[in-house]
Amino acid sequence: MNKHLKFYYYISKAIYVFIFIDILNRTSNNIISSILFVGMFIAIIINDHLRIYGFYTYKYGCYISILISAIMSSIIAYFVEGNIDIYMFMVLYEIILYIGGRIGKTFFIVDILLILGVIILRQASFFKELCNTSFWRENLLNLIMISLFIALYSFALYAYKALYVEKTKVEKLNKYLEQQSKQIERLTITKERNRVAQETHDYLGHNLSALNMNLDVAGKIIRQDPEKTRKIINKCQNLTKESMNGLRKAVYSLKEDNRLLGLKDSIEKLMQNINSTGNVNFFFNFAQEVEELSLDYKNIIYSIIREGLTNSIKHGQANKIYINIEINEGNIDIVFKDNGSGCSKIIRGNGLKGIEERIFKTGGIVDYKTEEGKGFEIEGKIPIVAR
Repeated sequence: MNKHLKFYYYISKAIYVFIFIDILNRTSNNIISSILFVGMFIAIIINDHLRIYGFYTYKYGCYISILISAIMSSIIAYFVEGNIDIYMFMVLYEIILYIGGRIGKTFFIVDILLILGVIILRQASFFKELCNTSFWRENLLNLIMISLFIALYSFALYAYKALYVEKTKVEKLNKYLEQQSKQIERLTITKERNRVAQETHDYLGHNLSALNMNLDVAGKIIRQDPEKTRKIINKCQNLTKESMNGLRKAVYSLKEDNRLLGLKDSIEKLMQNINSTGNVNFFFNFAQEVEELSLDYKNIIYSIIREGLTNSIKHGQANKIYINIEINEGNIDIVFKDNGSGCSKIIRGNGLKGIEERIFKTGGIVDYKTEEGKGFEIEGKIPIVAR
């Protein structure tokens, strides 16, 4: 519960208790009046509880309920007086803050008339006295002061309501602007990626074409004109340096995970980089539906395979590596196995801890199997969550 609402809840309950005691004390000398007005106030409390906690599901149920509370409290206030006056202002508070439109204005006027009516009638000994000008002269100052108080109280509540409405509008606007800002940021990043990709393509395409042309020329004149060939080779070196610098800038402009748009190709490239000598045999099984996964899942799979390959070659001295990646029953199943040296005890270094961290964040599980001289195996299961 909001702390302000909680505070209002406890204060209102305390007021109910004190008003109840006050009515009981003021009517204690007349058992019939006591039963009648205490019963009426209990009915008001029950009615308020049902209204505040949403038991009136009918469209106009709440309106009828608050009107009943206003009328019954006015009757008690006229005959009993006392602290019930405070409750009449509680009803006015609820009308101003929680009822809007024409109905809210109508209820506000009705409740103001009820409050003023009770105050005026209590000043008169009998109804005929209201027709005497002397009554109004004697009570005019009191009525003016009471009216000013009611006006000030109402103005404060309406001002608070207006501020609350504006605050709500500002919060909604801020939320909308935040969403728009994120959307613009995504579009800007995409646009920048496309721009960098296009510039890289154009720049490298031009330089590589020039490089290829110069190398063709150098190959044809290398024996006839060594000096010119040397100049052409120097030019090719400069083109290569320029291309590398341009590529480096482009790579730094893009996010690292952009490379994983083709997961299978990326993993095969990792294997090619490791197997440049041809001493390692790979057995790679890759389910095509894995390519349809989001980039987050691809990043995790790629990182696990990369770490497994590094460990297999660097620590296990393996020459056979089995990789299986497929989807079964809503889970990504990853099996990475080598025939390396294995170990008698698994020591979780940064690599294995990194694998565990990535998988555990998805709610998945990972298991390691190894024996001395019998290789090392990683089994991972990642649940696919709909996004």
